[in-house]
Parts: sequence; C-alpha cells; structure tokens
Amino acid sequence: MKATCSTAPLHNVRLRGFTLVEMLLVLAVLAVFAGMTVPAVMRMFGQQKLTGSAERVRSAIASARIRAIESGLIYQFCCEQNGSRFVVVPYELDYASSSQGGQAVGVKTLGRAYGFLPKTIVFKSVMVRNAGNLTPAASSYKLSMPSLEGLPNAGDLASVNWSSPILFHPEGSANVDAEITVGDAKSQQILMRIRAFTGAVTMDRLTERKR
Repeated sequence: MKATCSTAPLHNVRLRGFTLVEMLLVLAVLAVFAGMTVPAVMRMFGQQKLTGSAERVRSAIASARIRAIESGLIYQFCCEQNGSRFVVVPYELDYASSSQGGQAVGVKTLGRAYGFLPKTIVFKSVMVRNAGNLTPAASSYKLSMPSLEGLPNAGDLASVNWSSPILFHPEGSANVDAEITVGDAKSQQILMRIRAFTGAVTMDRLTERKR
C-alpha cells in the first residue's frame, strides 16, 4: 500500500505577523529595561571619572614630595578650591622673591607640573590641621611668575587664588597634615589625606556626600 501525502500550495500558507499591540508591548518592555540600566551605567562611568581624577591629584601630590627629595629643594602643591586647577612648583623661588625685594634667586629645579580636573569635578575642600583640629585652608595664596616659569598659561595661573600650599621638604616630610576632597555634581566625593611626618598621601574610597 503506497503512502500518500498532500501539500498545500505555497500561496495558501499564512504567515502570522506581529500585531501593533504586541510591538508596543515589546517597546514598552525595552523602555523599562533601558530606564533601569542606563542610570546605573552612567553612574558607573561617573564613579570611574571621579576615581581617575582623584588618582591624578594623588600622583601630583606624591610627585611634589619626590621632586623635593631629588632636588634638595622645598616643593609645593597648590590647588584651586571650588575650582579644577592644581600645580606642583618649587617653593623656594617664591620665598626668595618675597624676602629679597621681589628679586627671585635662580635655583636649579627638576621642573614644574600643572593639571586640571575634568568638567563637573572640582576641589570641594582643603583642610589643614592646626593645634590638633582640622580647619579650612586659606584660599588667597598667590604664586609668583618665577615659580610658574615654563608652565602653559603662567599669567593666568599667577592670578588664581590658590589654597594654602602644602610644602614638601627634601627629607620627605610635609609642613602640615592635610585633607583634600574632590567631588562631582552628584554628591560623590573622594578624600585624600597627607601626613606631615612622612609626606605620604593616601586616597579613601568613593563616598556619597551628605546633603
């Protein structure tokens, strides 16, 4: 007995498509998913940006200590409170200039460094320890042109109101215990601590700033 089979003409086969309601439902699910994941991804990028910025500042502070040790000169780290700029320059040129009628004494240095934080990230606070208590650092310090010689936009940097300098001595110590905080516009911040005795700088984990 022969088996028989029948096939329907291809033009009679119906292909079921998506209805408008089904397409709208899929789009709604995708929108909800994007609304849940995009903020988390953006937050992660923001945290990485802030952490990278703080690491740049920590490296600059550490470099001031190294330059002081290698050159035998006092170096200073200065930053712009509520701003984004920071510098590492010799301090003894400023001292010589102020103590000798504005005539700077030339000294051999190991260079200067200048940097700035990315947009939306600033130096939130600079605190120094006086008589055992942390107090806000003054923010009206000026750098002399000889100290800034060779840096881009030296004229602009000379007009900036810097926070009180943190000095690093040739033996590796700093002049004061200090805490520097960098933060963004989303209440996230990172604290860096400088120990006067050793001149070492450490960086805390990222935290949420209290509103």
